[in-house]
Amino acid sequence: MKNKSENLKLIKYCEWKDCDNKGVYRAPKNRENLREFRWFCLDHIREYNKKWNYFSGLSQKEIEKELKADFTWHLPTWPMNESIKYNIEDDLDILKTNSNKKNKKTKIKNNKITNAFKKLNLTLDSSLQDIKRQYKVLVKKYHPDTNNNNNKSNNKLIEINEAYKTIIDNY
Repeated sequence: MKNKSENLKLIKYCEWKDCDNKGVYRAPKNRENLREFRWFCLDHIREYNKKWNYFSGLSQKEIEKELKADFTWHLPTWPMNESIKYNIEDDLDILKTNSNKKNKKTKIKNNKITNAFKKLNLTLDSSLQDIKRQYKVLVKKYHPDTNNNNNKSNNKLIEINEAYKTIIDNY
């Protein structure tokens, strides 16, 4: 036979004034305590949700700040390194000449690929396996965690990643 305590179950009732229905649906109490809930029946949860405003009591600036923080899930972020400058080497004076656009694009593309191979210390006839192997070696060498967040190694890592992407996209 079962004990009386096993048959007893905790029943939550609707917190709406003068309502005796079961409180099946939960709703947050307020914006500061989103994990503390009030319990309502179906009719009253609908009524509560119509009236509840997460942003009530906030100024326009506070609302904008809250929405901006939602983009990063309220986690801290740091500004991107603005000191990185992209220098385009134009050894063949491609950017200065006025030849047709297709010719310019292919020369620039070829120049970009050549520079990417140089940045990874590879030759143009390197295999895909060699490219990946060299990329892994350089990433390990210049990763900020192994260089005490050295700014130069961080910039070098960015260049390595861009060079690798250029080669893989055109392989």
